[in-house]
Amino acid sequence: MKKFLTFMATCLIAGGIAVTSSAAGKIIESPDIKIAIDGKIGRYTDVPILQDGRTLLPLRAVLENLEVKNDDEHIIWELKDRSITVYKDSKKIFLQVENKNAEVNGTGFELDVPPMIYKNRTYIPARFVAESLGKKVVWDSKTKSVLIKDPASFDEVNKILTKSEEAMKNVKKAKMNMKVDRKESIGESSSVSVGGEVKMEVDKANKIGHMVMNLKTMGINVTMEYYYNNNTQYMKGFLVDSWVKTTSKDDNFDSVVKNQFGLIAADEVSSAGLVKVESNNPDEIVLEGAAFFGSISNLGSSLMGEDSITESNGVPADYSVKIILDSKTYLLKSCTMEFYETQKGSSGDKMVESGNFSLTLTDVNGNFTVKIPDEVIKNAKDASEMGGIIKM
Repeated sequence: MKKFLTFMATCLIAGGIAVTSSAAGKIIESPDIKIAIDGKIGRYTDVPILQDGRTLLPLRAVLENLEVKNDDEHIIWELKDRSITVYKDSKKIFLQVENKNAEVNGTGFELDVPPMIYKNRTYIPARFVAESLGKKVVWDSKTKSVLIKDPASFDEVNKILTKSEEAMKNVKKAKMNMKVDRKESIGESSSVSVGGEVKMEVDKANKIGHMVMNLKTMGINVTMEYYYNNNTQYMKGFLVDSWVKTTSKDDNFDSVVKNQFGLIAADEVSSAGLVKVESNNPDEIVLEGAAFFGSISNLGSSLMGEDSITESNGVPADYSVKIILDSKTYLLKSCTMEFYETQKGSSGDKMVESGNFSLTLTDVNGNFTVKIPDEVIKNAKDASEMGGIIKM
């Protein structure tokens, strides 16, 4: 079974990138670019393109997603001078193919890249048009996403995330439960399902943690148990029936805790990708949208025995996140991320990968104790004595 991240990255490379030339420079087809408007990743029949590092999108499709009426009164195309005039509310935007000069309500602007015709379709610069219509635009280089949002909604979510980020810094102890469900199929005859669960107790003040990981795949159940104390780790399970001790120069505890308790970040990407939605529970604040949280997926990847996501790794073509916060304390209660990826394999078969990660936080600063049992410390063998079975 191919590894999740390697599979996606390979598909993107194997799929190829179409390149053509124009007077201004190369035009690069970028099917992996995602366009999220108000927290939802849009679908476009015509592929997004890049020119000189700028994203251009198909004219009518993106304007319609920006709530411009798709008719001859609101989107006017003049064949004679190859110009586009866009009307929405009090805004009038004038653009011309292969012309960097544009106008918004009569005021002139110079574009980084002009509108252009590509494969008989008119493409327009995404950022300029969205900002001209009063939208906030954020580029997420990690996921190759253009995030477009109403400024008022951006500010609202940013304030919520800022309060939550500060609240999470005051978490000293907590219990966490994480579940991973993933299915990978090739054609109609081959599929593999993988499920896993992580239960963890953390005492940040004393830098002690306890984690139990369970993995189920292809009829095989694997259980692994860990204790953390500063830069020391005790592990048992899978190929090792007895406790093994490893010590590193890095602080294992801090790296584990940071990935989970540092999940919330009041950055531009999260603020632009998430929207606040109505909740039937007055004790909860619910945020949903297209913000990709690498830390929750990285724990899921480690559970699957895979590499962590970095800037160079692939991310799913489609994903959505739901975050639930306590409305009084702004502490994280849960985070769920669903993902979906479909590609064609080398044999032409359809390859589909889908699943979800979920994380729930309970007993925040509760009355419980995390302790490494004396027998674990006493009986643990040093990893250097295990003949290379355990990675240092």
